[in-house]
Amino acid sequence: MPMRTDKLLPSLAATGKGLLQPLLSIFIGLGIGAVIIAFTGENIFEIYSILFSGGFGTNFSFLSTLTRATPIIACGLGALFAWRAGYINIGGEGQMIVGGFMATVAAIYLPFRGFSGILIVFFVGLCSGGLYAMLTAWLNDRFNVLLFISTLMLNYIAHFVTYYFVAHPMRDTSIDGITARSANIDPSLRLLHLNWARGTAFHAGFFIALGAMVIVIFVLSKTTFGYESKMTGLNQDFATYGGVKSRKIMYLTMFFSGALAGMGGILELLGVRFHYLHEMLRSPAYAWTGLMAALIANFNPLGTVLCSIFLAGLQTGGAALERRSNIPLEISTIIQAVVILLVSVKLLSRLFIAARNRRFAKEGAKQ
Repeated sequence: MPMRTDKLLPSLAATGKGLLQPLLSIFIGLGIGAVIIAFTGENIFEIYSILFSGGFGTNFSFLSTLTRATPIIACGLGALFAWRAGYINIGGEGQMIVGGFMATVAAIYLPFRGFSGILIVFFVGLCSGGLYAMLTAWLNDRFNVLLFISTLMLNYIAHFVTYYFVAHPMRDTSIDGITARSANIDPSLRLLHLNWARGTAFHAGFFIALGAMVIVIFVLSKTTFGYESKMTGLNQDFATYGGVKSRKIMYLTMFFSGALAGMGGILELLGVRFHYLHEMLRSPAYAWTGLMAALIANFNPLGTVLCSIFLAGLQTGGAALERRSNIPLEISTIIQAVVILLVSVKLLSRLFIAARNRRFAKEGAKQ
């Protein structure tokens, strides 16, 4: 069958146009980073060589980057799932914490082991993260609490409630000191560490995250729910007028968004940590980095995965940079901040235009 170039070329052009701004933002971020490096008197090319070789240059560094990117990918997918539908979910951190913590509870206290145990731990963690996010949908529906307020505040609640449990009732007393951590989970519940990745923390959770990306792409592009959520994100009033049950879409969208973020906590628990340690999901800023990746990729699932790997590489490379030069690792944070700032300008302008159009539409309907 001959290739339909009349459809292929416009599709490729649209894809290239969509990638132009994120790529331009990345180059500008790297350029500003270069200016800062130049002010320190260091060689720009040498510093960037250390930065990128520390993140991608060797087998060990690349696998370390993929390991760090795994929970970031999960949180990025969770963020894009909500934001594409017009629901500003900035509670990925709290949902990730709840998912990871409840997965720990299931792994320690439920009498299931092996593959069936892993499935049950995933089920408990995913549902916990999803229900925690759905709570914000209920607050919005019942009390008209803005989603971005409730999702942000619930981050702190998740952080301190789980701290109490791992510092007191669930604390591993066999360890000296007052470390707030749980006991180790059973070895049969740990995710597979591949033979060719020995010497690294790389585990099968990365491929689970890629599988989640495929599922998200299918749901958003091939299902009725995906179409309705997209229409809700473009224009909620129009979608409601067209018969879309926006209330149902909000609940389902927030549940799946929270479940994906919770999956990030599960993968970190079963693949890297093997116990729940206070701050293990908060300090590395997995959720916020995932949100940045989704924003840079303009809420494209594949782009979110690639941007997650890129940002994870900047972070692991930044650590190598601090070890091998006089440049602090915060230079990688500056680059990330510049990139996300440039992308956010376009996003916020789009949201402002959409809000203005809705206001004009409502005023026109009243006249």
